[in-house]
Amino acid sequence: MKKLHIFAALTIGSFEVSMSIYEVGPSDDMRLLNKVKQKVELGKDTLRLKKLSIEKTKRLIQELLKLKAMTEEYQVEEVLVYGATALREAKNQYFVLEQIKKETGWDVKVVNNPQQSFLVYKGVVSSPKFEEIAKDGAALLDASAGKLRVSIYHRGDLVLTQNVSLGSMQIREWMKRTGYSKAGQSGLIREMITYRFKELDAQFLENKKIRTLVLSGDLFTSRAGWKGKKGDLLSAEEFLKLCKKGEKLLEQNMALTEDADILLPSIIICEEFFKRMKAKQVWISGTDMNDGIAYDYATEKRYVNSSRDFNEDIYSEAVQTMKRYVADGSHNYYVEKACRTIFKGLAKEFGLSKRDELILRIAAILHNCGAYITLAHAVRGSSYIVKRTELIGLSNKERKMVSEIIRYHKMNMDEFLDAIDGQGLGRKETSLIGKLTVILGIANTLDAAHRQKFESMKTNVKNDEFRITVNSLSEGVLEKQFMERYEEFFESMFGYKLILREKNQRFTTL
Repeated sequence: MKKLHIFAALTIGSFEVSMSIYEVGPSDDMRLLNKVKQKVELGKDTLRLKKLSIEKTKRLIQELLKLKAMTEEYQVEEVLVYGATALREAKNQYFVLEQIKKETGWDVKVVNNPQQSFLVYKGVVSSPKFEEIAKDGAALLDASAGKLRVSIYHRGDLVLTQNVSLGSMQIREWMKRTGYSKAGQSGLIREMITYRFKELDAQFLENKKIRTLVLSGDLFTSRAGWKGKKGDLLSAEEFLKLCKKGEKLLEQNMALTEDADILLPSIIICEEFFKRMKAKQVWISGTDMNDGIAYDYATEKRYVNSSRDFNEDIYSEAVQTMKRYVADGSHNYYVEKACRTIFKGLAKEFGLSKRDELILRIAAILHNCGAYITLAHAVRGSSYIVKRTELIGLSNKERKMVSEIIRYHKMNMDEFLDAIDGQGLGRKETSLIGKLTVILGIANTLDAAHRQKFESMKTNVKNDEFRITVNSLSEGVLEKQFMERYEEFFESMFGYKLILREKNQRFTTL
């Protein structure tokens, strides 16, 4: 009989600290045992001071200690603690994290915007209903106190994630500074939202067909007076009516209703976004970041099975980024395919993981998007774009790796060693970057003329040789010549001589 597992997911947000306790039983189903929230408002400090005050830090630790006591009551095996926007934007976050560790014993993982978005997304897609909804075109909106995150789905695939600096707490603090009249606050909020949405509309939302707006969190289920069940679908008329009701209630009872000044901007954001999307219906998932943390953990530990390949979601958004920069798609797809072929021929022997493959694929699909900025320095431009683009699901470290692989992929061994020297990287990281870099360089060389001369590519190892065998549509003289610059690099990384073998009905070069 399978063991019963009890674990907790805890999120330190801008407005509150929330913890959910889960149980995974013998039937591989994950069940929520308890969920608690405590208002802390760390975002007040980070918005004004760009750091957490001593008082707020002490208050935070007090609340965390209360939650720790609860985990002990439930006999929780592991507590997964994540920090979101407020901690991420605090200049003194490392000192705060040290104090949390000292007092609670917990290591807090502070996630970047794309990682945070991805965890919210995982919480939503853990529902079987989401797959059906996403097929017809959906937009996932996570309107938190610290940030606004938008994810767009087309035919079930994730095609866009974008973060907007438009959290409800930010709106509240801005309105306080303007000295607004409470009587006209809804109109003022709408003006601000319209202003912030302009760039999002122009760059990302035009021509997007959205049938369903998906809302995460519990804004409507527990705080805006909605009495329905989580997971219900609301028509456009029902949703807008609900928004107007909540908006009127909060405006009338601003002084009496707890957190009204946070809830009101959130409701208006959701309403205005719904109108812009011209969606037909709304699905209120009732899930939050804790659910995503739990789902991620449970699938990683194989407590539950996931039918969705999340790596493909990350890759899918990288493809959309490529298209945004009008890159040579046919060449990029070809290089990405070649990368995967070479990678699979080496992965098992050298302990390369699925995550390593994902990083390589993203580097391949984005390696020449910098030509959009400058043809003369396309590689440098591509590396820069990756550094400045928020790719959902990638950590800052992983995004930096993608950027470096692109930056180095046209270098020979000596050039690579000179470039990476002094970067402060460890042995393992340097070795991994080198391996993925030379694979990308070789794959790009196999389409040096951007004509896709080679097809039916396969690899094999024989004695001390790593052989890439291709069926040639035309003779690859140029490709063979360019590949010579990688021979020493490849052999240094993998210990094999690099051999390109061509097969053709008219000629054979073996």
